[in-house]
Amino acid sequence: MAGRFLGSSVTGTSHLDKNIPCQDAWQVTETATGLVACVSDGAGSAKHSHIGSRLLVDEVCQALDQQVALGESTIKSVTAAIRNVRETVSQQGEIADYHATLCGVVTGIEGSVVFHLGDGVIIGVNPDDWSDFIVSEPENGEFAETTYFFTLPDWQSHLRFICAPKRYTLWFLMSDGAASFAALTNPYRPTENFLLPIHNYLNSVDNATGQQALENTLKDPRTNSITSDDKTLVWLSSENS
Repeated sequence: MAGRFLGSSVTGTSHLDKNIPCQDAWQVTETATGLVACVSDGAGSAKHSHIGSRLLVDEVCQALDQQVALGESTIKSVTAAIRNVRETVSQQGEIADYHATLCGVVTGIEGSVVFHLGDGVIIGVNPDDWSDFIVSEPENGEFAETTYFFTLPDWQSHLRFICAPKRYTLWFLMSDGAASFAALTNPYRPTENFLLPIHNYLNSVDNATGQQALENTLKDPRTNSITSDDKTLVWLSSENS
């Protein structure tokens, strides 16, 4: 078994107020040796960013779902997938209208590869020791509230990869909105009083129950008091695989 996963995207209150669709997207695909997961956060200022984020996560997951070996082939597959989406959206209109970021991880027998473009946070945890974790931090732009998107001319110079040892079998991927309460900063690290209970609960219930609980958590009024942004959180656990 490749492992278990659950994810949810919830529209932020600022988008609900303006009748704007959720601009976050997520996707998880099972591979021959593990899982590939992606989260994308569309830019609030780009009118078709919800389309860009959806195309991006679907294309990257599809590109990696048949991949067995990690490493250089992952870099090539992710890069080629992003190029494909750039070409697709550029044929539909102005490419800047599709601004979106990308957080992703592909797990395998010998470890995992993290890929990251822009903001959002990816956290890998050793479930036997929550003080043992790995983080891919957000990369923000020169000014506040700015970041890097797959649609920018220099996107490839901001695409980052991390090889993670196989002891990190628990992963959390989150958009910028969810990261505002699901991750601690300076330095970035998991919130054990938030992510640990979520993991323990999701690991103990069936997928339908867990899915509803995760969505309810992201919709909780207490999270809305922290952020009005869209919120996406994806949980992957391969420790029992």
